[in-house]
Amino acid sequence: MMFEQALRCTGAALAMFVTLAACGRQTVDAAANPYEIVTQTRPESLEAYIKMFRPAYDGCALVRAAQKLPPPPPLIALPADFVMKRSTYLSSGSAYLIRHEEFSLVTEEESCKTRIGSIMTETVVREGKISGQMRERGGPAEVDAPTPWVRNASKESTDEASFTEKRLVGATDMRCLSPSLRGGMTLDKCAANTNTGLLRDATGDPITLHAREVVPVFNLVVLTEPVSLQIGKPVSPERIALSVAK
Repeated sequence: MMFEQALRCTGAALAMFVTLAACGRQTVDAAANPYEIVTQTRPESLEAYIKMFRPAYDGCALVRAAQKLPPPPPLIALPADFVMKRSTYLSSGSAYLIRHEEFSLVTEEESCKTRIGSIMTETVVREGKISGQMRERGGPAEVDAPTPWVRNASKESTDEASFTEKRLVGATDMRCLSPSLRGGMTLDKCAANTNTGLLRDATGDPITLHAREVVPVFNLVVLTEPVSLQIGKPVSPERIALSVAK
């Protein structure tokens, strides 16, 4: 349905942007140490977030009115703890997994009923290969077969040069995006610092633990925050797998 497609597109746009559970100062070797990290991305203002979806709801309501149909149920109220994305990053030290769960309002095309829809994506990198899957709530999984994967050393070097501002956030050493690179859509962005550089996910990107960013077009500020952070604690290799393969 067109609104399910809209959810996927909106989720992809939001993914461009995305109480510490660990104690003590976190400074480790990213290339050798396992980690388990959970972050969440939420709208700074629920009211501003809902405004993005009101045109679709209002348009659907007008169509029903033109067809002499009863008015649709009211736009649903989001819970105060609503998040747009919850991300889990796992590493056994040699294999990696990323799991993103994205949530968004969906307007059903005929009834105009609104609900919270979700899309889950997973990426696994191990033994020089990358694989992935995507699944919408209630739908089948679309699984990508493993393909060769090589880390982009050039991009990683650029990242290291971009995150130059050292900062202690909570109990975690972070490096944040250089002030000269902030502004526009990225108001702030920080990743965990390690003995060998930025802590990275399965695809080699720095793991964002703290951010304030703006979603294009909608002018919505979104916040990324750590929910839990464990670095150096063993992670079972069996957990580094796509969920459909478990």
